Amino acid sequence: MIGGLSDEVLLILGLLLLVIGGELVVQGSVKIANLLGMPSFLVGFTLVAIGTSLPELGVVLNAINRGDAESVDLAVGGVIGSNIANVMMVLAIAMIIGAASQPDRRLREDAFTLLGATFLVSLSVTLGEFPVWMGVASVASMVVYYAYIFRSRSGEDQEDEGASWIPDGYIASIISFVLGLSLVKFGSDYLLEGGQGLATSLGVSETVIGLTLVAFGTSLPELAVTITASLRGVQGVAVGNILGSNVANVMAVLGIGSIIGGGLEISDSFSSLDVWVLVGSSGLVGISIIFGRGMSRSMGIVLLVGYIAYVARLFLSA
Repeated sequence: MIGGLSDEVLLILGLLLLVIGGELVVQGSVKIANLLGMPSFLVGFTLVAIGTSLPELGVVLNAINRGDAESVDLAVGGVIGSNIANVMMVLAIAMIIGAASQPDRRLREDAFTLLGATFLVSLSVTLGEFPVWMGVASVASMVVYYAYIFRSRSGEDQEDEGASWIPDGYIASIISFVLGLSLVKFGSDYLLEGGQGLATSLGVSETVIGLTLVAFGTSLPELAVTITASLRGVQGVAVGNILGSNVANVMAVLGIGSIIGGGLEISDSFSSLDVWVLVGSSGLVGISIIFGRGMSRSMGIVLLVGYIAYVARLFLSA
């Protein structure tokens, strides 16, 4: 235990710090982007998506630093579970409240990227690891794609992002960003410590804790950004954040983790159900966007009910 705190307190404290840190990073990033005149969808798919993926990156890097298989299982489970939660919970809620409009050309391009990232996850589960070469290819591909969308979309009209509680100016924005990164680091420490301890006390695996509690906690920044952007009527950030975050979770988080860790071992426990839930849900959304069928409220309800059933099954079978 850290500082004599119980596992439950560490887990809650870790999640809280991750959410607050993620929010600070997001607010600082968006404020800087607005000062630079970037359009909202570009902000959502890039800076906000990276910012809301920082909790997952913090957990993965801490797991690598610890060097034990249980920490890696919890961290990788957190990434896979977070991508499932982003689609089946966060995006589903966006559909239900009407924040996911008919897709345009930009969404179709990003849907292909989402499907590509999902394929990488399923391939790594099949291989039993996320090797270094895949990490290098993932990070390089993400850099190339970001360069492409910055070049092709930077001239688009900028939407009104609404009021932000971060004061105007680069100094306040940078302070918010750096402070957020620090909180994400400490939060990931507490989350790993509390998550492992709670898994042991409950008699369930670190994989299940990663796929549920850790995944839900690290998806809270995406949920907060999506709801806030939806209420402000800024659909570009709401939808772009979710798609971009799932891409960043795989291509940046797992990619960087595999490079730093000399490859990430992927437990075969993910192959029985979890990766198929991810492929099915992301595939459904991606194909719907590509073929222009939109993201309806009924689809959102189906995804959300499916997510509740999935989480229930994880605990019942643990």
